[in-house]
Amino acid sequence: MTNVLIIEDDPMVAMLNQQYIMQENDVKNIKTAKNTTDAMTILKTQQIDLILLDVYLPGMTGLEFLELLREQNNETAVILITAADDVPSVKKAISFGVVDYLIKPFNLERFKLAIKRYKDLQQATDKASSHTNQSAIDQFFLPTSPKKSLISLPKGLAKLTLEMVYQQILKENASFSTQSLASHLSLSRISTKKYILFLVEINVLGEKVMYQDIGRPITYYFLKDVNHRLIRDYLPNV
Repeated sequence: MTNVLIIEDDPMVAMLNQQYIMQENDVKNIKTAKNTTDAMTILKTQQIDLILLDVYLPGMTGLEFLELLREQNNETAVILITAADDVPSVKKAISFGVVDYLIKPFNLERFKLAIKRYKDLQQATDKASSHTNQSAIDQFFLPTSPKKSLISLPKGLAKLTLEMVYQQILKENASFSTQSLASHLSLSRISTKKYILFLVEINVLGEKVMYQDIGRPITYYFLKDVNHRLIRDYLPNV
């Protein structure tokens, strides 16, 4: 892999993707485009090996752009990096032969897995040879799942306690305060707060401040990661 094109209209997300891809030793050139028009110009004038493509773009969507590429017999490898989590978008992306599909927000480990899938595909279909073998193909179609245990908890947090806290959060029918959750868990308020703040930090929980007529405002928390995608990086069995 040498030349990468990032198609993303959000400058902050584009910069994050660029920082991630720069960690790969064999990346020689990185181009960015804010829309599909600029992206097409780059593809017509430069050799691109891998495209990191968003779906929600101004003008033509990423999926429409991908369909256009395939109609033009452009077989450049594509990894979708998008907030589009609807099943039709995923199915369409698969039908157009994407290497991987990352739903925002994602972590670095998942990004590295997507890049590994791309490299495995390149190895299995190396243009230097007209034939491949089952072992090379299996590396792409039968990839080894990443070990969730590799992502460790911050110092001072325990996996068993985190699982207990998270399971109690799932039982809450509405938003909750630190005090109410602590009472259900029979944990101290300080200990409970540490786990809540960690879950907020990794975007599993959201928070909102409620002001009262008397006394200090109370912070309430609610579950954001309803599909349990993010928490599985730390609790793979959830």
